[in-house]
Amino acid sequence: MLLVSSTIGAQEQNDEQAAKYRRSSIYSMLVRHTEKKFGNEIMEEYLKLPVPDKYDNHNLNVRLVETTDEKQQEEEITRFLEKNQVAKRLVAKWFERNKETGVCDMKLISERGQYNATDLDVRLARKTARGVATLSDAGEELISNTFIMVNDIRYVDKENTSKAFGMGIRLLGSVATIATGVNFADMGENAAALAESIKGFKVIVNSYLYKLEWNDDVANKFYTQYYLDGPDKVKAEEFLKDNGTFKLKFIGKQSVRSNKTTMSSNYEPADMIRKVVCRALDESVLELQRSFDVFKVKTPLYGVNGKEVYAQVGLKEGVSQESKYEVLEKNLDESTGKTTYKRVGVIEPVSGKIWDNRYMAAEDQTLNSKLKYTTFKKVSGSDFFEGMLIREIK
Repeated sequence: MLLVSSTIGAQEQNDEQAAKYRRSSIYSMLVRHTEKKFGNEIMEEYLKLPVPDKYDNHNLNVRLVETTDEKQQEEEITRFLEKNQVAKRLVAKWFERNKETGVCDMKLISERGQYNATDLDVRLARKTARGVATLSDAGEELISNTFIMVNDIRYVDKENTSKAFGMGIRLLGSVATIATGVNFADMGENAAALAESIKGFKVIVNSYLYKLEWNDDVANKFYTQYYLDGPDKVKAEEFLKDNGTFKLKFIGKQSVRSNKTTMSSNYEPADMIRKVVCRALDESVLELQRSFDVFKVKTPLYGVNGKEVYAQVGLKEGVSQESKYEVLEKNLDESTGKTTYKRVGVIEPVSGKIWDNRYMAAEDQTLNSKLKYTTFKKVSGSDFFEGMLIREIK
């Protein structure tokens, strides 16, 4: 009993440590295509999906974008974001700004950054060098690492054109029926047969990545002119009228095609759509990370056992036999309150011990889907410990 209790306690401690690290935040949006084949079904399944799990959820209420010209889609998305003042809304969410009074709160920043709430109190920060440094640190590592990922997901049919179109309205109607909760059997259809017919379902995902611009000038203006710890109607209105301070920077775009995906006949067609969409989005996030260093994530070590270390990354994050990760040690400068990261080693995956954490891998009973982490071996470095961060390197 003591051994079991010790094991459970260690596992809970690992889970708690794994959760306590500063992650980038993401606002995930979708280009709506109600006129396209499976457009409504893709939209419905997309809106059910959580944001990528290595990022904090910074979604706003608006999740759908409308565009009219495929050749000018990037420009249209940018105009949509600017017109709706998304950058300013993202900042307001960080400070949990009250829409009516303008009163702000540092609770979210404190929680996501593991800061002492007192150190983040703006009134004190204005008077102490340490407080200013702590706020700067929070801005550099949290607020400035806020991203918007706008995804254009379209159904494509190359391998099964005749089969898919042969299903026609019958297939579309059946999938829609599932989405509305109507009993499948009422239509005289067999769920397994429809699941079989949709096995060739594929999508193309075009993803557009933006980053919130947050620098010393923007931060100083916000803290001095717009941050309110009590009601101030004039300053609250000035924030709403400001159309030039808060901006987004376009980072780049990526296009991926979903890989071949299979599905057991025990699942419904809606499950197949959700599985394909989710895995394609994971692939898009991965390619964006590989293309743009600013979008790369850090992940904490889950455990250490001699020369082996464990981390909760796997096939979803693109881990392969060729992958290499740097191990980073987090340091806090007590005099300034600033956080730095120092490389202390390099690790690579152990053959046969890469976790299959792709969406619905457990349901499909794939090889290594029962693992809870990927096992790595040291390439360089000496002492590693739980809570150190790892980041993929080329």
